[in-house]
Amino acid sequence: MSAKKQLLAQYDLHTLLFNNVLADINEEESDIRLVPSINNVKWLAGHLVWGQSGLARIGSVAMEIAWLDLYNTQLSAPPSKEIKAPSLNEIKEAWNKLSAPIRHGLENLPDEALNNPVEFPLPLFNTVEGLWAFINDHQAYTIGQVGILRRALGKEAMKYK
Repeated sequence: MSAKKQLLAQYDLHTLLFNNVLADINEEESDIRLVPSINNVKWLAGHLVWGQSGLARIGSVAMEIAWLDLYNTQLSAPPSKEIKAPSLNEIKEAWNKLSAPIRHGLENLPDEALNNPVEFPLPLFNTVEGLWAFINDHQAYTIGQVGILRRALGKEAMKYK
C-alpha cells in the first residue's frame, strides 16, 4: 500500500471515530471539566476541527469557520472575545461538512507532492507526507483524549464501527 493510501485510510478512520467518540455526549456534558487543568470534550472536539485545517491546506480546500481560531494553540494572543464559541452540534456539523471535501483534496494530491518540503519545527516531519502523518497522529491522540473523558462521563467505550 502506498504512503498516500495509508494516510487516507487513517483519515477515513478519524472521520468515523470523531463521530463515534462524541456519540451520546450532550451539550452540558461536553462542557464539564473533570479537573481545572484539562480540556473538556467540547474544546477537544473544536481542536480536532482546527486540526483538520492543516489537512485542508494540504488538499487545497478552503475552510472558513468563524470560530476556528478559538481552538488554535499556536496563536500568540487569544482570539477576539467577540467570536462566539460554537455548540458541540455546530462543531460536529463543521467536521461532517468538511470531511468529504478535505478527503477529496487529499486523494487528488499528486503522489510526488508528498515529497515537497514544508517548514515544521520537527525535522522528521518536514515534507508534506511527514506533516500529514503528524496531523493524523495529532488527530488520533486527541480522539483518544475524548475517549477517556467519555468513559469518565459514564458513557460506554467508543465504538470502532
